[in-house]
Amino acid sequence: MQLTQDCTKKFKELFKELARVHELCVKDLKGYLNSREGSERLLFSILAPEDMQLEMRTKLRNGAPCVYQLSRSRCSNDIAHEISREVHKHNHLQCLPHELISLIEDIVYEVINSDLDGFTRNIINKEECYNLQPSLLKSVATRRLKSFKKRFTEHVFQFPVTIFNLGDEILLISKNIQLLPLGSLTLNDKQLASFEMTRVFSCNDYLEVSISNRCSDLLARQLAEKARDAVFNILKLLATRLSPNAIPLLGSNENHRHYFDFHMHGKDRSQVYLSSVIDFASFKSDSKMFWKSFHEGRKEDKNIIDIAFKIPQLLLHPNFFKPQVVSVLERSLIWYGDAVSETNYCLQIQKLVSSLEALVNFNDGDVVKNFKDRVCFLNITHGGLDMEIKEKAGMLYKVRSNIVHGSSLEETLSFDVVAFCCETLSRAIFYFSLFGLEKTGFSKTLPAFIDDLPNLAICTPNTDSKLD
Repeated sequence: MQLTQDCTKKFKELFKELARVHELCVKDLKGYLNSREGSERLLFSILAPEDMQLEMRTKLRNGAPCVYQLSRSRCSNDIAHEISREVHKHNHLQCLPHELISLIEDIVYEVINSDLDGFTRNIINKEECYNLQPSLLKSVATRRLKSFKKRFTEHVFQFPVTIFNLGDEILLISKNIQLLPLGSLTLNDKQLASFEMTRVFSCNDYLEVSISNRCSDLLARQLAEKARDAVFNILKLLATRLSPNAIPLLGSNENHRHYFDFHMHGKDRSQVYLSSVIDFASFKSDSKMFWKSFHEGRKEDKNIIDIAFKIPQLLLHPNFFKPQVVSVLERSLIWYGDAVSETNYCLQIQKLVSSLEALVNFNDGDVVKNFKDRVCFLNITHGGLDMEIKEKAGMLYKVRSNIVHGSSLEETLSFDVVAFCCETLSRAIFYFSLFGLEKTGFSKTLPAFIDDLPNLAICTPNTDSKLD
């Protein structure tokens, strides 16, 4: 384990805090808990690591010297979190930082019981700085970290989905992501009944996500879910280029409104009539057309479909400390995917503007001007800039601002706002891929790249075909 000076210093603070709380608990636990100081702290026990439990129980039973349990405080808990972040950062661990808390506590527990004299001296002398043995800490920490990393494995996740009119083919999304026929569900009858009761459509496929890098279970699941959601949102984006209501795939994790609704109406209560509606947002009737266009579009070189599917593939590789350009597109896609399923017009406007802001707002100057200019720049074509695009962007931003700041809920736009945002996001994916989806430190270079698009001899593929 790589232990920086700052990390070692924090370990000393943690030992000192644990020694302080241990002394208070041993002397007068009830009094400590009832004190004002104690009531502001959260006390839970830190017990022996799994590989030391038998040894510690034996020591306790035989009356051998040991610290059988330690007590956490709010302060010690905060320090442990700080250490976990430091250890995670400097050891490049394929897990989530908070997963290291239990490792940190296991290290502390073993070090204290390996140096009882040092722990006792600190309690008695109340020294300013805990007299830690660096070699002991290093040895215990390194051994336990190696053991912790042995739990890292490769992972495969299969998320159930409902796909309309794709057929029984296996569809390769990217290197580690594919759609494959369901086969059968391994749910028992009760689980299956619960699943089907809460959904309108049965699932018929899996979205399979493979994590090639060895990592923790929690990190693997987080990465797989990020990739899954990106795939769903990209398919929504591609589908809405064909139709504003085009959603050819439903994930089992998606929340949808009720498809059948009704209300009663009339002149008075004695004479009312039923008005009902069935509204399937699944785009079922047009999904066959979508998949046909999808397959045809992928035959072209440098098509927007394959470019877009680089996004979920890149999201399978964790980047904890230096955000990549791909994270900008991921955030924009999340807002867009949520917006196209939104039934409330005002909320849909807010979500669509948030989707575009994720692409063009870098906190650099006049927010409104940058929004209008950069949305316009992203929509540049072989014919140059279209000032009508800039005007529409300004109208959209103004309506969003009016809604947010308490204006009338009847704000409307004269153009198809979903199609407008769909086209802008599609073009952003193309341009950002040219800039570099894996680039970091882009807070100044990416906005400069967007601002310079009118001067570059590039533009997105011909958009005459909806899925090119």
